[in-house]
Amino acid sequence: MPAAAPNTLGRDSGQAQLIHRDKASMEQRSETRIERNIGIFVHVHSCQEYPDLVGKSIPCEAIDFSPHGVRCKSELLLPPGSLVNITIGIGYPFSMYLLLAEVRWEFEIDGELTMGLELVEGKRDDLKRWVDAFDTIFKEDLNPDSL
Repeated sequence: MPAAAPNTLGRDSGQAQLIHRDKASMEQRSETRIERNIGIFVHVHSCQEYPDLVGKSIPCEAIDFSPHGVRCKSELLLPPGSLVNITIGIGYPFSMYLLLAEVRWEFEIDGELTMGLELVEGKRDDLKRWVDAFDTIFKEDLNPDSL
């Protein structure tokens, strides 16, 4: 069996220590964050440190969004620099967005594993459509008085 990534194959992996990031290092997104909990899938596209994870899909809970970033909770963390494909289904009418992202940071606080993902442009992704639709998708969150 291949070696496990630190705290990536479950909370009891124990084969290596999780890289801890202080909260200040994760709070560098210049865009407004929208807090919304949505189930997403993260599909590992590349991971130099743990290549056996490539092709695996990880169910995650996205907990905040910006036009170029997503923060999510997961039972499986990926090291910074890993590339992932994200599938997000959201909005009315319901739309699916296939996005490419780089893991920028990962940490554990109070037993919760969290990753910060920066959306990047890929050959066949929906980044432009996502950015263009972002304000419409989250209009109630951006303008709560407009309801």
